[in-house]
Amino acid sequence: MEKTNVVVIGGGVVGLAAVAEIARHYEDVFLLEAAPRLGLGTSTRNSGVIHAGLYYVPGSLKGVHCVRGAQMLYEFCAKHHVPHQRIGKFVVAENVDQYSDLNAVKTCGERNGTEGLEIVESDFIRRHEPNVASPLALYSPNTGIVDTEELIKTLARIARENGAHLMTDTRLVGAEVKDGLCLLRTSHGEEVAARVVINAAGLYSDEVARMFGYDEYQIYPCRGEYAELVARLSDIVNHLIYPVPPADQGHGLGVHFTKNMAGRVLLGPNARYVNEDKEDYESDPTPLEVFYESAVKIVPSLQFEDLRPSYVGLRPRLYTGRGPSFTDFVITPDPNWPFVIHAIGIESPGLTGSLSIGEALAAMAQARLN
Repeated sequence: MEKTNVVVIGGGVVGLAAVAEIARHYEDVFLLEAAPRLGLGTSTRNSGVIHAGLYYVPGSLKGVHCVRGAQMLYEFCAKHHVPHQRIGKFVVAENVDQYSDLNAVKTCGERNGTEGLEIVESDFIRRHEPNVASPLALYSPNTGIVDTEELIKTLARIARENGAHLMTDTRLVGAEVKDGLCLLRTSHGEEVAARVVINAAGLYSDEVARMFGYDEYQIYPCRGEYAELVARLSDIVNHLIYPVPPADQGHGLGVHFTKNMAGRVLLGPNARYVNEDKEDYESDPTPLEVFYESAVKIVPSLQFEDLRPSYVGLRPRLYTGRGPSFTDFVITPDPNWPFVIHAIGIESPGLTGSLSIGEALAAMAQARLN
């Protein structure tokens, strides 16, 4: 039986951020990832946006880790040459009656510590986005984009250089606690004894928690589908363009224009609860007409023929069965076994906050190892 200090379950961007930080201070640190490659789940099936912190309840973990994480991520990417761009973002109103909605988003962002927010009028918008039709917008200069594949590769390289063991194609199939250690069984029939376990299993974080008898939370996969514009329209927008968010953000922020580091312009994601299958990326796809109807309100020159289907992601949306549609991250020790640390419901802004969340998980692990 392998004996270790820390085992991290989940090889997405949060798990990698945690293991890279922990391995700086401790030997015998392992990461188990069920997929054949790191980051194949939620981490690389999203918009790749570095959020500024506009939408999250002030004081929430989402708000705190978004703002701090964005700063950390920009610094990390610059230091390690991960492709990224502080591209900026407009949240556009359909009419002047939405001024109060824009101001509410601005106020929320400022309470989270977001800097540089400004409500701008049509002249400013046309000067920076000539194809966008909007009388008013909230401008966020510090919103950005990052190459998530390169970010994951860089975190994995740093973790390995620090001595961590990253094991792919290795699923956790059982767990128990004995004599103050976590005994983990893998899909290869191996057993690992760990002093601390970090559950960063994304879509499966609720199932890992239940292995330790912690069944308070349930993850519902929320599908996010994307459309893509043809290559000749790569300059149709210069920034990220979002609509005013709907009142119920449990169904997403509305279809928006995003650009990635490859220069592609994407529409989406939407937010749909199709079924409870955490591997279903294909059934019942949304027609392109739905994306077009939303997008053409923002860019009237857009033609339906300019759209193509693109990729699909699944958000690990947390459901508690109580309270409002907003649900915060759950980052907590297990109530029965404090050397088991859970990160549950790490959806957006999980990518933005990944380094900050990883740092917090590492600090919690360190407190239990010392």
